[in-house]
Amino acid sequence: MQDNVEENVQERFRNLSHDEFVTIVNEISEKLNDFLTENKLKVDYVVPMLRSGAVPAVYIANRLNIVKFLPFQSKHITYKNGKETIELLYNPLKSFDISKKEPIFLIVEGNHSTGKSVELCLDELLKAYPNAKILYVCLFKNYNSKNFTDKTVFEYAGRITGYFLPLEECEKLNIDGYSPVYPWETEEDQINHPDDKEENIFF
Repeated sequence: MQDNVEENVQERFRNLSHDEFVTIVNEISEKLNDFLTENKLKVDYVVPMLRSGAVPAVYIANRLNIVKFLPFQSKHITYKNGKETIELLYNPLKSFDISKKEPIFLIVEGNHSTGKSVELCLDELLKAYPNAKILYVCLFKNYNSKNFTDKTVFEYAGRITGYFLPLEECEKLNIDGYSPVYPWETEEDQINHPDDKEENIFF
């Protein structure tokens, strides 16, 4: 599921083939490798944004031969009283100590909708390690959503989407008008699975 979005807007979906997924992963990995090589940097930890970034992070880590993981989990939550928030469900820094003064983190997200989930992760990393260097990549980024160039040394989106824009506008902008359904997902799950409800998270 993506981050919180405007109410009363119908999201459009399309199935993403495994071949297309791998093509995007390889493109992102190549861009990352070029940046790391050019700047003589080596990533200390891959930081998957669970759940959306979990599988892409594993692929990218293997492509770049990065061993260590530091996963965060944030989630859009709809409470029984009608309140909606995006919160960190898991912050590994509360039970994890990194001795490096300037660690290098690579945050990996699948679908970047508003950017709020990634921002929560970024702020926690920088609060704990103010001198950290942070790279951020996502497979799909919603058009006109938040950027983090003031907090990262590298940022790259594999594809730009406009699944809340009219299709005609997406065509004019030459961007994908649909939200991807990954090979390990189904469209029915995206539409009907109530994974953001309070009772499905806190029980």
